[in-house]
Amino acid sequence: MRLASKFILIVAGILSVTLALNAYFFLQSQNRLLEQQLEERGRVLGHLIALISPEAILGLDFLSLDDYAREVSRQRDVVYGVIVDNDDQPLTSYVNGDDARVRRGLGVDGPAPDHLPPPRMQKLVKRLAALPDVMPIEFPIVHDGHQLGRLRVGISRAELAAQAREQLVQQFAIYAAIILFLSAAIYLVFKFSVMHPVKRLIEVSQDLGRGEYTLVPVNSRDELGRLGETFNAMTLEIQREQAKLHYQANYDPLTAQPNRMLAIERLQQEIRSAHRQQQRFALMFIDLDDFKIVNDTMGHAVGDQLLAHVSAHIRSRLREEDTLARLGGDEFLVLLPRLAQPNEAREVARRLLEAVSEPVSLDGHEVVVHCSIGIALYPDDGDTVESLMANADNAMYQAKKPGRPPICFFTAEMNAQVRERLQLEQELNKVLARGGLQLAFQPIFRADDGAYVGAEVLLRWLHPEQGFISPATFIPLAESTGQIVAIGKWVMREAGRQLRSWLDTGLGPGYLAVNISRVQLREDLEQLVHEVLEDNRLSPHSLELEITENILLDDHQQINDVLGRLHGRGLRLSLDDFGTGYSSLSYLRRFSFDTLKIDRSFVSPLCEDAEAAALVRAIVAMAHSLSLKVIAEGVESRAQLEFLKGLGCDYLQGYLLSHPLDADHFTAFLSRIAHEPAPWGDCPLSLTHG
Repeated sequence: MRLASKFILIVAGILSVTLALNAYFFLQSQNRLLEQQLEERGRVLGHLIALISPEAILGLDFLSLDDYAREVSRQRDVVYGVIVDNDDQPLTSYVNGDDARVRRGLGVDGPAPDHLPPPRMQKLVKRLAALPDVMPIEFPIVHDGHQLGRLRVGISRAELAAQAREQLVQQFAIYAAIILFLSAAIYLVFKFSVMHPVKRLIEVSQDLGRGEYTLVPVNSRDELGRLGETFNAMTLEIQREQAKLHYQANYDPLTAQPNRMLAIERLQQEIRSAHRQQQRFALMFIDLDDFKIVNDTMGHAVGDQLLAHVSAHIRSRLREEDTLARLGGDEFLVLLPRLAQPNEAREVARRLLEAVSEPVSLDGHEVVVHCSIGIALYPDDGDTVESLMANADNAMYQAKKPGRPPICFFTAEMNAQVRERLQLEQELNKVLARGGLQLAFQPIFRADDGAYVGAEVLLRWLHPEQGFISPATFIPLAESTGQIVAIGKWVMREAGRQLRSWLDTGLGPGYLAVNISRVQLREDLEQLVHEVLEDNRLSPHSLELEITENILLDDHQQINDVLGRLHGRGLRLSLDDFGTGYSSLSYLRRFSFDTLKIDRSFVSPLCEDAEAAALVRAIVAMAHSLSLKVIAEGVESRAQLEFLKGLGCDYLQGYLLSHPLDADHFTAFLSRIAHEPAPWGDCPLSLTHG
């Protein structure tokens, strides 16, 4: 039932009860008034008869008394009139036989007699006086102070009841009209003053539930008007909050460009549109090169400013209908709809390369960054959001590989590479359980006299089908999947076990240099090293930890604390692949290293490239000035050996001196140098090649 109907029923009920009570009290008062009138008329008539009847009673003039009774009985509303003596014996015999009540009292159906004997008259009067619609009245008949008898009169209430019924009908008709009128008036007022605003409020509430922000018209200052104003204020606040939430959910707060969620939504829309119109579009993934260096050297705040500038530069080179989105970190997505030819995407990519590489002034420094762009085309490279994004991402990572151009279109061969990588990842999960990993040891010699001092521990994976897999292939994969933690523990424990085995047989393996992954530094490396040294009863000087510069980019303070504690326990620390990272000198000053290893990329052109020779000479001089020993990797010719020896390089390592050796061959190598010590210059190279 609606609110208006309930309200009208309540109002009508209240009015009905109120008017019914009013009618009841009115009829009661009217009945009392009519009874008073009847009684008054009877009294007037009774007094008149009482005045004229004493002489007839005294004179026993029964005819006159019957005449008096007849006059009284024939009066309007009089049922009976009888004169009785003091003993209540009737002195008159006349009754109105035409009165229906008299006939019923006498028990006759037809005409009743007009005169009755005293006993019958007495019974009739008693019976009539007991009727509910007869009002009995008595008037004494007095003469000279003495009561001679009484006039008994029965007044009919029939007319009173008829009048009461008529008045009741009239009252109910009037009250019904009043109730209907008031109900209709109240309904109309309620409908337009209350229900119409409430209905409108319900409608706009439903609109609000559907996400439509409609305001309620406010035409009054009453409670409903204030309710409408409150609702409008709430609607506007919800609209502002929804707009804020929508922006936060769909836009990147740093660059003000769409985020991944909105980019995927637009990509879905573009796929549907391109499918209907048989059009082609391009999806680009853009990743900044070496952006982490900016964060680490200049701070994340400056890095955020750089991302905002790069985003603005990219946006300025795109069309209005193109979409630029930030996927997270330093990755961006560009959606180019309606392409006629794939070369159009290449031209846009070239413009974006130029936009990204524009110099940006940040915090008083001019910063230049570059990027790699992967491109996937619809429908050639996929017809779903997942396939297009995966292929564009794959192409982008191909563009980031060394020696590859910064713009790379997706090809089917890339999918094959991805499948191979996934297969390799699955097999890498089981490599430890299957015993597929092996250690190799490449000797390190002192440069001045060629004496053997130690060896670098290298990891080899012997695949049952593919043979030996290069560490350059599976080590990055293990780092990205987190498997490098378990593999690194195995390498450290196996190296310690092998070192103990050689020591127990009386061989002199020197120290073993073990490469440490950046993931391992985040784990409990100290506990692992402690367990290896304790379990194998090794001196801390028997192990050297080799760390590459890219590890030092992560968290200077944390890494410095870990390495500082390990170095304090006596472990040797070596900075591997020196010169291939960034800010190398700052790292040498910040961390406590014992040895610096010159990367093979500097040693290889040493004798043909004057600049390379000058650079190696500077590295050796700088390391010695910092009290660091220098190891040159990748020594493959006599000329390189002599040149490095002449520069004062401390240690040498390379294929010229020895290939990496498996455990058995390295044991034989240690046995030979133990019985026949000789400088590397006098060792037959064929004996040291593994």
